[in-house]
Amino acid sequence: MTFLEFIRKNSLLVLIVIVAIGAGLLMMDYGNQGSAFSRDFHIQVNGTNYNTAEVYNLGENGQGVIQNLYSSTYSKLRDRFDANDDDELSADESAALEAWVQQHPEVDASLTRLQYILNCWSYGICARAEENVAINRAVLHEEAAALGIVPSKEQIDTFIRNLPAFINADGSFDNKLYQNLTGYYDGVSNNPMEKAFRSVISDIIVWETIGSIVTQGVTHNSKVQGMMIDAGNQSVSGKTAWLAADKVTAPADPTEDELKSWWEAHSNNYKSEQRRIISLYTLTPGKDVTVDAMLNTADIIMEELSMSNGGGLDTILENAANNPEHAEFTYKQADGATHVTLPLCTEAEAPAELQTKVEHNGSSTSLAAIAFNEIEGGVDVATYEQAKQNGQADKIAGIQQVRGFFLTADNKLVLIRVEAVEPPAVLPYEQARDKALADMKAERADNALQLAAEKLHKEMSDAVAAGESIDAVFAKASTAGAEVSEFGPCELSINSSLPEGVSVQNLLTTASGKLCPLAILPTGARITTVQERTVPEDAQYNMVKLMYKLPMSNATLQNNVMLDWLTTAYTRFNVLLADYVQKHGSK
Repeated sequence: MTFLEFIRKNSLLVLIVIVAIGAGLLMMDYGNQGSAFSRDFHIQVNGTNYNTAEVYNLGENGQGVIQNLYSSTYSKLRDRFDANDDDELSADESAALEAWVQQHPEVDASLTRLQYILNCWSYGICARAEENVAINRAVLHEEAAALGIVPSKEQIDTFIRNLPAFINADGSFDNKLYQNLTGYYDGVSNNPMEKAFRSVISDIIVWETIGSIVTQGVTHNSKVQGMMIDAGNQSVSGKTAWLAADKVTAPADPTEDELKSWWEAHSNNYKSEQRRIISLYTLTPGKDVTVDAMLNTADIIMEELSMSNGGGLDTILENAANNPEHAEFTYKQADGATHVTLPLCTEAEAPAELQTKVEHNGSSTSLAAIAFNEIEGGVDVATYEQAKQNGQADKIAGIQQVRGFFLTADNKLVLIRVEAVEPPAVLPYEQARDKALADMKAERADNALQLAAEKLHKEMSDAVAAGESIDAVFAKASTAGAEVSEFGPCELSINSSLPEGVSVQNLLTTASGKLCPLAILPTGARITTVQERTVPEDAQYNMVKLMYKLPMSNATLQNNVMLDWLTTAYTRFNVLLADYVQKHGSK
């Protein structure tokens, strides 16, 4: 569909869009100075204004530096263990890398530290993360000034040198990476880019310094947290029973009285389809009239119809047909009527006239599809019939009830008008019976599985409580038609090889030897127990737990505290957004 055709078929929509575009031009942000209706700042923190360019620099640089440090660390490690330099790690190479990382938990700790900082900085009141990064960095600048925190060049250099991304395999500093990240090119440094990079590092140091003040002494109980880490890293083995839905005895069909009672309770699920009364106005070009000339005339007709909000179409057509400046056309039926009004119908019942295909939005579409799916207007049937009887039908129509003109295969133009709409109504029992019966039988089948599974789960739980062995308990499941099997050991930390329907949460929260909560799935029910739990006891796991997992759990807690600090800082430093940011970019 061409642009002109779109305008012809959706003239009212186009008028609305033109008005919206006109208003939008006034609201555009010119030269990073805000719109005509905004103040002269993008964000304001503690009375300091930041324009759009400054916000972009703070936000994009903040995100970019942390993300580059993060990805550079992984790239460096991958390259170190990529023996054949094919940019892919084989199974042996991946295993070697994993073993090295486990022996150097400080690398993972550093990466997690960067990720936490980026997550915190991305938090805020704007929809775009980079705008939140800019706001939070501006807040840090204000807090640093208030506390007198000014990282020195030596502190920034030391911080950079200790980042895993800049440490080569031999322990030397990766000056090439530093030059790449700071824009060093062809022997010449990029002072603005290096300054921006080091500014982000400075803000990270400020963030961690403030964090050490705000979160001082905030840690998990090491013993309790250690137990939680062990619980999350345990492996479990157990038994499970799968009661397939097709193993459950099918329920009996409902009696007629049962079905009717069920239909009465669910009658809103059984409604008739919407029906509509639709009129078609057809313009037939005169002899030797081109399609383009006819379309131009149709544009004028639609413009006048839009101005009258859809009323007086008959008069508009008559005036256009008698105007010698317009393309010659006829619009009356053989009986002299200006249009054909089709009987009340559903889309599926639409008569032949509505099955006519026209080109619409790039595809061949029936007039019925347009009338039923793209037009929302139309009065109720009784109102329309009364207006028609009084000769007022043409006057009560609104522009929202109209779509057109559409070009037919024989080069005629058709306009659609929905006259009246009959909403769906609850079907009588006799008409809804077959569908209601199918639905009730399906529900009974679902309920049969639920009831059978609940009965079996209770029988097995009672047997456990009575002290019966797990083997004896699950023998009851086999007798009931369930398939019993063993599983494990499964590592809960990676959710490995768990049977369908078994959740890590249930395995963690159910005591060994007891039954997990019943799991009902569309195809069956799952009953599970844990028989054995094991926790890694090797020196490597304990080292990782002590040097990485426990510190990281405390870091998570401390970062949550810092998010609370940010929330209060917005109020303390009176963070403001420009009007256009509030309207289009705030949460």
